[in-house]
Amino acid sequence: MPETLATWAENLVGGRPAWLLPDDGTGAHCWGISTLQGTVELRITRTHGDLEREVYAHRYAVDRLTSTSAPRLLGIEPRLRALLIRQPRGERMDDSSDMGPRLRESVHEQAGGLLRVLHTSTPAVGGDQHGQAVRNTLRYLDSLTSLLDLDVPALTEHRTLLQHRLTALREVVPQLPHGFCHGAFGPTAWRWQPAHRAVALTGFTHSQMMAAVTDFARPSLLWGMRLGLQHAFARGYGRPLDLLEQQVVGDFAVLAGVQDLWRAGQRGDAEAHRQLAEAVHAAVKQLPAPKKPDAAVQAVPEALV
Repeated sequence: MPETLATWAENLVGGRPAWLLPDDGTGAHCWGISTLQGTVELRITRTHGDLEREVYAHRYAVDRLTSTSAPRLLGIEPRLRALLIRQPRGERMDDSSDMGPRLRESVHEQAGGLLRVLHTSTPAVGGDQHGQAVRNTLRYLDSLTSLLDLDVPALTEHRTLLQHRLTALREVVPQLPHGFCHGAFGPTAWRWQPAHRAVALTGFTHSQMMAAVTDFARPSLLWGMRLGLQHAFARGYGRPLDLLEQQVVGDFAVLAGVQDLWRAGQRGDAEAHRQLAEAVHAAVKQLPAPKKPDAAVQAVPEALV
C-alpha cells in the first residue's frame, strides 16, 4: 500500500494491518482493514469519474439503507482517488456448496425489501432519471457485447444467439421500469447475519440509474430452484415483475452470468469459472426459442418472444 494512502487511512481508522482484496472488476485497487466496528475497505478507484460515481451512490442512495444492512462511507481523499468504506457484518452466501440461506424465502423477501429502498431512492438522484437509466443500461449491454467478442471458450457455442438477443434487448430498454440499481445484486452481494436472521448488502461499486430488471437477473437464477422464492422476493420488493420484465429477465440473467464468468477467468478462479460456465449453459437452455409474435397482443421484438 502506498505510504501516503496508509497514513491517510491510519488517521481515520488507526494503524491496523491491511490485506489485499481480490479484483472486483472495476479496475480499483482494494485493501481490507479489520476494526472493532467490522471490516473497512480501502479503495483506490481507477479514475476520478469512478470515484465521483461511487461517492454519489453512497450519498444519495446507499445511505437510505440502515447501517447494519449496507456499507457506510467513512472518508474520501480525492487527490488519491481513495475511499474508506465500512462493510456490514455478515457471512458470504456464495461460499458454501449446500446453497444454505440462498434458497430461503425469508432471505429473498428481505433482499427484495432492501432493493426496493435502493431503487426508490431516485428522487434524491434528480435530473432526467429515465434518460440516465436508458443510457447506462445501453452502455452495460455494449460492454457485454465486447465480452462476447473475446475468445472465451465457454461461450463459443452460444455467441451467435447471445449477440442476436443483445440486439433485440436494446430495442426494449426505453420501455423498462428504472431505478437506482445495485449493479451486481445477488448472492455474491448478500450477507447473512445469523444472530438476527437478517440480510445485508455489499458491493455497490457498480451502482447507478439503470433498468430495474438488471438487478433481478442474478436472483432469478435461483427462483427456478424452489417454488415460492420469486413470490417472496415480490412481497419484499412491493410488486411482481411486469410483463416486459418477465420476458427479458432470462436474457439479463444469462448476460449477468457471462459477465461473472469473464471476471472469474480474470481472477484465475478455476472452480468459480467452471460453476459459472455450467450456470450460463443452463440459463441459455431456459431462454424461449424465437417465434413470430402476435402483433395484436404484444409489440415486442421477435427475438424476445
